[in-house]
Amino acid sequence: MTIAFVLGGGGSLGAFSVGVARWLLVDKAIQPDIVTGTSTGAIASVLVATGEIGLLSDLYTNVTTQDVLHQSFLGDLDVVIHGYSNSVDPLKNLIDTYLTEDRRQKIINKGVKLQIAATNLQKGIVEYADETSNLDRLRKFVLASSCQPALMPTISIGGYEYLDGGIMQMLPIQRALDLGATKIYASATSAAAANRPPITRHFPNAPGTDVFNYTLRRAVLLMTDQMTDDTIALQLERGVDLTAFRPASTQIGDPLQFDPSLMAAMVDHGYLRAQQILP
Repeated sequence: MTIAFVLGGGGSLGAFSVGVARWLLVDKAIQPDIVTGTSTGAIASVLVATGEIGLLSDLYTNVTTQDVLHQSFLGDLDVVIHGYSNSVDPLKNLIDTYLTEDRRQKIINKGVKLQIAATNLQKGIVEYADETSNLDRLRKFVLASSCQPALMPTISIGGYEYLDGGIMQMLPIQRALDLGATKIYASATSAAAANRPPITRHFPNAPGTDVFNYTLRRAVLLMTDQMTDDTIALQLERGVDLTAFRPASTQIGDPLQFDPSLMAAMVDHGYLRAQQILP
């Protein structure tokens, strides 16, 4: 049996997957042969592949929004000036801190196949960096995989510009299958459709409503939720041996809000939810 862990995207919602990973790796002692990750699942997949779940939990329960993004007071105007509304310099520093050459070598030594998804904007395809990629390329793929359109900058790699792997592969199950996975444990950060109630926020067409930071963010979230629903349904329909973990209900409305207390609660929810789904 070739086992794969698949970690989906979702910003701070990725804390849910940390709890799932803790249950699988520590309590169930399931060791993956393949780990694939998109967006927030990209950086998490590095520490899942090395088996450092304690460190991963510390990361997701201590990070704040300021540790990930530099948010300009200019709002939508920043998109006009820079082409994006949030600097990711803090996130780059986080990635450089946690994704080291020693960790890359540890993944290689463990024999785990690591796959980081990012979207090549020129080619219109998802590409992957793996544990054999050099450290600079691997770091850039993790960063690019985490950058949402317009909200964050594109990342240049090898003459192309890349963005969030979740644009095309929110839950990279197919990549794991292509690499020979016969049993897949996939953690998605969004609740199933029936468990996603309407939100109360309004999205008026008026100046100063920060369209990119709110309307676009909401639209992206709705599209990725649907993509996740479709991916899981398709693979189950195909008869893939898939155990999917999803929150019991919507966790928070804004995946770019990194609040340590909320994320600690999401880690706990992921852990308890995983127990329910895979006792």
